[in-house]
This record gives sequence, structure tokens and C-alpha cells, in this order.
Amino acid sequence: MYKYIFGWLATLCTLSYKFPQIYFFYKNKTSKGISILSLCIQTFAYILYGIHGIIINDYPVLTMGSISFFFNIILCIQYYYYYKNDVIME
Repeated sequence: MYKYIFGWLATLCTLSYKFPQIYFFYKNKTSKGISILSLCIQTFAYILYGIHGIIINDYPVLTMGSISFFFNIILCIQYYYYYKNDVIME
């Protein structure tokens, strides 16, 4: 159990920094200043983290990769939804 403590702490930190971005999109209803390329690269990286976690049987890495992937999908959806609003408002 102790060998996973740093992995679980890192997972919690990684997951917590996505919430402010999701909230920012929701509150401001805009996608300005956000790089969709960065979000896409992160999303692909989280897929790789998930696969890596499965291969090495590391549950913190698998959890972080899976949940972060889900959060990035939400962010990508929000980006495109609010991007349409940004174009209309210009």
C-alpha cells in the first residue's frame, strides 16, 4: 500500500487542476485564450497513460489517465460549444 501513496497523491493533484478550467469555460462561456491543440495532445497523452497503467498494473496511473481523459473530453466539448458562441459574438 505504501508504495502507491505518492502515485495516489500525484493523481489527486493532476485531477484537481482540471476543475478550474472546466469551471472557467462554464462561467465565462468563452473559449478565447485556450489552445485546442494543447487539449488534444493532453487527451492523447492520457490515453497513453491509461494503457501504460494497464500494462504495468499501476492503478494510480490508470486512474489518473482514465479520469483525466474524461475531463479533457469535457473540456474539448466545452471548447467547441463556446467557440461557436465566440464566432457569433464577433
